[in-house]
Amino acid sequence: MFPTARQGFRLIEVLVLLGIVLVAIGLFLPSVRNVRIPAERMKCANNLKQIGLALSNFHEASNSNDSLKQYFPTGCMGFGNEPEERLSWMVALLPYVEEQELFAQLDLTKNYGGNYSLLNRLIGIYLCPTYTRLNNASAITTYVSMAGIGVDAASRPPGVAGNGFMGFDRLTTLEMIKDGASNTITLMDLHSHNGTWAQGGPSNLRGFDTTDLPLLGEGRPIFSNHQTLHTLLVDGSFRSIRFDCDPRIIAAAITIDGGEEIDWNSN
Repeated sequence: MFPTARQGFRLIEVLVLLGIVLVAIGLFLPSVRNVRIPAERMKCANNLKQIGLALSNFHEASNSNDSLKQYFPTGCMGFGNEPEERLSWMVALLPYVEEQELFAQLDLTKNYGGNYSLLNRLIGIYLCPTYTRLNNASAITTYVSMAGIGVDAASRPPGVAGNGFMGFDRLTTLEMIKDGASNTITLMDLHSHNGTWAQGGPSNLRGFDTTDLPLLGEGRPIFSNHQTLHTLLVDGSFRSIRFDCDPRIIAAAITIDGGEEIDWNSN
């Protein structure tokens, strides 16, 4: 049976209305995207600054023993033969990122596996919101501390050329950062090879391997869903670095005692 004229007009009205809705959605989505992306960048930058403040507060509280200078956390804490068996520096910062209750529940006589049930959870400040939107993230972090130049940087002792801000077991004092707090990178927001925030190892502490080329790209050492590389400096300041930045500038900013002069305006 063929539709009546009235039914035909109603069908046309529905199609016109549907077309208007689709056009409106098409116009609306770019606006949402234009608002969402800057908001995610701002939130990521704020996360880094808050972690930087936590590192500073840890540093200020670290000299309870008068024989020790103030120091930043080591990359790993607790027990285990391998870094991945131990707790990470992010666990040490929990009391300074408003997670005192969680930290108090941990059994620090046990390793990562022994505390897994408590630590297998999302900590919002440890994760870039852009990564959260694009991935099924839970107890993941995108914020990686830089151990220095070379794949073995995290395992090296203090005083070795090419060392960065943090190592698995080495203490870093502010006095050791000869290149200056405003010229040395502590953290990068990296969206490749991500792992859990609470576990020691490369998920949150890595060396910068300048020979692992290409450096930039999805799945490569430097990759981010932002249009720039988000970094935190020792002095707590946030810096956004273009992806076409000379890798030598990044490498120079990672070392704590390289003696390089860094021209941030050239990046």
